[in-house]
Amino acid sequence: MKNINLLSIKKLAVLGICVSFVAGGCGKMTESSIPKLEEPVALNEAYRPVEYSTIGSMKVLMATAVPRDYCNYYSANVNISQIYVEPGDTVNAGDVLAVCDVDEAKKQLQECKDALAHENETYEISAQISDTQIKLWESQAAGQENNTLIATEQENERYDKQLHEYRVQKINEQMALYQQIVDDGTLKAAHSGLVTYTKKLTGGRSAAAYENIVIVSDTDDLVLDIKDTAINEYKYSDYDKKYVIVDGEKYDVTESQYTSEVLVLSKINNRYPDVCVESREKLFLTAGQTYPVYFEKTKANQALVVGKDSIYKDGDTRYVYVKNDDGGREKRIITTGESDENYTQVTEGLKEGELVYYNSTDQVPTKYSKYTVTRSDFDIANYGVSYSRSDAGTITETCDYEGQIVSVNVKQDDTVENGMLLYVVDTGEGKAAITEAKNEIDSENESYAHKIADYDKQVKDLSEGGSSAEENNKQDEKPDTAYEEQQLKLNLQLLDLQKKLAGADHTYQLSRLQSAYDSISAGNDGKGNISVYAKNDGKVSKVSVKAGDNVEEGSDILQITGNSTDVLQVLVKDSNSYKVYKDNIADVGERVSLELDGTTIYGNCIGFVGYGRQAQKGYINQDDKGVHITGNTDSGYANAAFYIKLDNGIPDDLTRASAVKFSYVSFKKVVVVPTSIIHKQVNPMDKDDISYYVWKIDGDSVVKQPVILGDYTSGSNTLVLYGIDEGDEICLAS
Repeated sequence: MKNINLLSIKKLAVLGICVSFVAGGCGKMTESSIPKLEEPVALNEAYRPVEYSTIGSMKVLMATAVPRDYCNYYSANVNISQIYVEPGDTVNAGDVLAVCDVDEAKKQLQECKDALAHENETYEISAQISDTQIKLWESQAAGQENNTLIATEQENERYDKQLHEYRVQKINEQMALYQQIVDDGTLKAAHSGLVTYTKKLTGGRSAAAYENIVIVSDTDDLVLDIKDTAINEYKYSDYDKKYVIVDGEKYDVTESQYTSEVLVLSKINNRYPDVCVESREKLFLTAGQTYPVYFEKTKANQALVVGKDSIYKDGDTRYVYVKNDDGGREKRIITTGESDENYTQVTEGLKEGELVYYNSTDQVPTKYSKYTVTRSDFDIANYGVSYSRSDAGTITETCDYEGQIVSVNVKQDDTVENGMLLYVVDTGEGKAAITEAKNEIDSENESYAHKIADYDKQVKDLSEGGSSAEENNKQDEKPDTAYEEQQLKLNLQLLDLQKKLAGADHTYQLSRLQSAYDSISAGNDGKGNISVYAKNDGKVSKVSVKAGDNVEEGSDILQITGNSTDVLQVLVKDSNSYKVYKDNIADVGERVSLELDGTTIYGNCIGFVGYGRQAQKGYINQDDKGVHITGNTDSGYANAAFYIKLDNGIPDDLTRASAVKFSYVSFKKVVVVPTSIIHKQVNPMDKDDISYYVWKIDGDSVVKQPVILGDYTSGSNTLVLYGIDEGDEICLAS
């Protein structure tokens, strides 16, 4: 007895249709009242046997077998000097993957140290100012106004302390990250495996904290990733049974668990990882292959059931019509139990095997041939129509300023080494930047001098008794000399502390401005001519400018490329010759092929360039330092792209080759039947409620058997996910 009645599924997603999973039934129908004057009629006799099955519901998700990924990234903003690996390389844990600009990290570390010193100094002075202000108010005549001011200032002190401690913590964290980079600026593999992604430096060397620099995939550890079904959308954790069908065999699975830290970070950033399922048993999965994963929720197990379209009612009484030995129908009162959308449990009144009439307006076939269901493979192809040899480590040198090229000191195909002069640019922007930086320094000095002069004037006025004398003259009382002296002392202390605070701020700001000036002046001859030097070894593959050309900030100047590789880069883009699914790329480890002169050349997907500018892929990773969102795995192109290696290397002439062929979906040992066997029915009460069925031969009877289809048709065949299985006999119209 086979369980059926699944929801129809869409590619890589769950349909919102809840259906039962029992054998021998039809689509959803409502109960109807028994006719009072005559028995129900149909186009011809329609019966099905009473059987034992399960009452409940099922959901189906589609999973793809993919290697487990391990992200490698810096925990701070850095400039990448060089990436030593390319997609297709194999690495061991601890191998060096990339190196960043340590000098830049040193600069950032020093800025953090300066910021920490400034934070501590200014907090200490501010705390003294606050304490002095409170003492001043306390020394004055008691009153509600002063009491309120004191309470407010004390509350501000508590808040300032908390804020200071938070700032110090964050600065120390940043210092630790940059110190680690200064001590060792290399990025080392967190796990052994195949390099499947590297950040492209053609768009610049800067990398944000936790941006993926290299992704390493463990091709020996495949997981079932339910793509496009994020954990925040998943609603089936409480289902009783969860299993996957692998090569026609059923294996129990459980969802991969995510820590509370991952869930919190996901919610904060509204970026959720995919649902993944795993089995305790060793599954022999194939990379890139699609597997249906089933989720069952049971109301009654091994229950005697009939279709709801067989049940009639009169008040609280339930009837069915049973086929008798004479071939006629007899009305039978039954007692029912649990129900789902299509089937009802019968607790009294029927026995297994009895034939029960069901209301069918579909013509039961009388002339047909028998089609025996088998299992076979089912594939729909996708194509990459644009491909080219990938060059290792291509870096585009872009101009940092607007200006005019003075000289280009290399030409195409030149070999360059780290530190070699590449080009010189005369930039009015550079002249202006130096002047502006110098003006900012002068402005800061001038502003500070005005502040100090103002503080000195206030100190002088207080010391000469100007303001105090004026206040005392307004009062017709004898001055309290001790009180006045105390007030004067406290006010002078306040001014002195405020002067120190201004000095601390000035020193810090001046240091930052001087650093910016030194940075702008570096490589500048003072006239705006800036020399740019190579940071990597390689070969000049392209020169985009010549002497005298005007350039804007960010303009491409030249490209430096490493050695050519035996890897092909494949873009998924529209084609007039092939049906292309642009939302799909080959999965790592998936077999691919290429036709050349009538011969099929095979290979493997060994990595991905990215998912297109509009479809970046992100990961949530947890390591010994915490949980991080990593991302920015975009291809840099308008299209998604991936890498392949052909088994026997790249042919000398690719011009006669066809598109790269890979799988859009790929199932092994599944039920595939002629599309003509499948029949469609529409619920007359709901035109959007569409289901499918076949006419199944059950002994001497022909019964309507609901089936669940994938949204995949290839040629004249259709994939059936549930409802019929190998060995079943189906009516094939003659």
